[in-house]
Amino acid sequence: MYRRAVVSGALAVATTGCVDRLHDVAASTPRDLGVRSRYVDGNPMVDARSVLARPEELPTHAASFRSAAAARGALKPDATESRAFVERTDFVDDGGDAILVIAQRLTAPEVRLRLGGISRTGDHSLRIAVDQGGVRGEIDADEPVVKTLLLRLADERGPPERVIVAIGDERAGITV
Repeated sequence: MYRRAVVSGALAVATTGCVDRLHDVAASTPRDLGVRSRYVDGNPMVDARSVLARPEELPTHAASFRSAAAARGALKPDATESRAFVERTDFVDDGGDAILVIAQRLTAPEVRLRLGGISRTGDHSLRIAVDQGGVRGEIDADEPVVKTLLLRLADERGPPERVIVAIGDERAGITV
């Protein structure tokens, strides 16, 4: 019992601040695809580029970025956590191997988004499943708020051409 407590305590200390990494390790992904995610409670994107610019009947939105300049241009100046995630990304157009996908959902304030899994739907196409946690049963949002999941994808086969993001029973497709 004591050993188990020591091991779990050491694991908790070693993984402090790495919640996104734990979710990524547990997520179902192809072996040749590197992925990191970061949940953001709110809207780090400028309103004109976010889910808020979409019709009300489209509560799910996704956007992709191949360069740091394009990603920074889509983020609000005060979105420090999201900007830090972008700065740690080696973008394809900047000589790296990664793209950034931003998935957003208008939903209840209690909901948290996390990566559920990624599967290939073709040679250069991916399907990203995003789970909604924090609420059991049917999600009813009288006054919906924006929830955001940032995804850094590095594919050994090269950047995907098409990505489908599924959150709940809603989907958003993007061409990278």
